[in-house]
Amino acid sequence: MSFESERVFHRVALLCLLGILFGTGTPARAEDPAGEPGPQAPAAPADDLSRTKAELERARSEIEALGRRVDVLEASDAAAEAAPAISTARLAPVNADNPSISFVVDTALATDTGSSWESIGYPNGWDFTLKNAELFISAPIDPYARGYASINATSDSSFDVEEAAIVTTALPWGLTLKGGRFFADVGRLPHWHDESLPFVDRPPSINRLIGGESTSEGLQASWLMPLDLFVEVTGGFYDTIGADNLDDLNSNGFFGYRSFGELTALGRVHTYVDLTDTWNVELGASWIGIPKEHQRNLYGGDVTVRHQPGTGGFYQGLVWGTEWMWNRERFDAVDSAGMTIGNTRPTRSGGYTYVEAYFARSFSVGARFDYSEAIEGSVDLAKTASAFVTWKPSEFQRLRFQFDDSWGDEPVNQRFTLQWTAFIGSHSHGFAQR
Repeated sequence: MSFESERVFHRVALLCLLGILFGTGTPARAEDPAGEPGPQAPAAPADDLSRTKAELERARSEIEALGRRVDVLEASDAAAEAAPAISTARLAPVNADNPSISFVVDTALATDTGSSWESIGYPNGWDFTLKNAELFISAPIDPYARGYASINATSDSSFDVEEAAIVTTALPWGLTLKGGRFFADVGRLPHWHDESLPFVDRPPSINRLIGGESTSEGLQASWLMPLDLFVEVTGGFYDTIGADNLDDLNSNGFFGYRSFGELTALGRVHTYVDLTDTWNVELGASWIGIPKEHQRNLYGGDVTVRHQPGTGGFYQGLVWGTEWMWNRERFDAVDSAGMTIGNTRPTRSGGYTYVEAYFARSFSVGARFDYSEAIEGSVDLAKTASAFVTWKPSEFQRLRFQFDDSWGDEPVNQRFTLQWTAFIGSHSHGFAQR
């Protein structure tokens, strides 16, 4: 029982007790209709009178005790209200000693109708693929930080650490730090895990300009600005950004001594706005650069519009997303001795746009167009139009069929892919992937 409820209960009890004690005295003499007094009631026996006095004395003692208790409770309540609030670090969740663990199995069967277009990942015939087998572990470390790790394998690689990072949870002024190996906050879809994408594959423009998902090793800071509008600014320094780039760096190392200016820097700002009760928009701008001699500058912009009318009807909502990137990077030509004999600085661009509509909780249909150029060498232009259908028999299983038609500097080709994904345990990479 809360303090307020207990105090009210005590006061009501006092009133009722007093009413019982003082409302049940000896009845008055009755008068006859003529106004003459009736017969006198007989006097109470001596033992009844003694018993009544004892009960009154006991009741008075109890009333005094209750009154003292009410005074004590009121005094303690006033002291608690006057005490200053004490700021403490955010407490760890109750599962601090029981990490959240989940596993994802993502498989696919694909075939194409023509010769392989290896630069954008066509299978060159029939191909069964383990796209991703991912073990995800997450838990708070203490009141000040949490940690998570993603360990995955594919048909092309054995189990490896995809992410392993520490994230602060109690810094002031809306600041958050992240360190370790993680997906850098570039654009919208580059930092999404494969199984979270709305399509079967990552858009070719991201693979070619970023180097796959935005895997990085470094330190990243985010600041949630103290505004009524959601605005977040992110910056960081990394060895490099992009899964392909990181694999190459870790396998082959860095030629010569690398100065701080040869690290990869990142800057990003994005905001979210509710246009109406059912429409919202998310805007973002990103920059990736290698400061020394302006070795690399990649600029990107992304827009996401969502319609979420609710879950009562057959139509469940709509998402339209667009992202475009421009990249200008210096590539050195070296001889067999590792000496630079020249360089090129091509400017290349690419991006995608897609729309996906949701129906009856379990189904969605969508379409995507992607435009991409090779980051170096010949342009090798590729344009891809895709259509996809997704069915989720439950929140832990998903089937998706996708058709792709590609054309450009390579022969026209079509690809058909059936994807089957299962989630073992509650699997989420947070609000960033939505």
